[in-house]
Amino acid sequence: MKRIFIMDDGGLKEYVPVESLKNNLAPKLKDEENENQTENEMLTIADLVKKFKVTRPTIYSWMEKGLLKKIPIGGRVLFHPNDINELINRLRGISS
Repeated sequence: MKRIFIMDDGGLKEYVPVESLKNNLAPKLKDEENENQTENEMLTIADLVKKFKVTRPTIYSWMEKGLLKKIPIGGRVLFHPNDINELINRLRGISS
């Protein structure tokens, strides 16, 4: 998977171009904890990091670009599984 590192005043940031994700989407979760998640459970940033095998800055970048719909609840940021599936389908070129 292609990764780009950029250093600026805010520090080092990692970006994974969307095109490089098309061949590596939705890998199986190996954690027992994540295997027990139901379809309706909200996902955290940590869940997405494990699911897509990317770093937290990449997830933040996807949120800034509007690729991920975040649901801020209190001090947490959560993601609905349907939104994640829409993202995967969009990147694969499948219309819902």
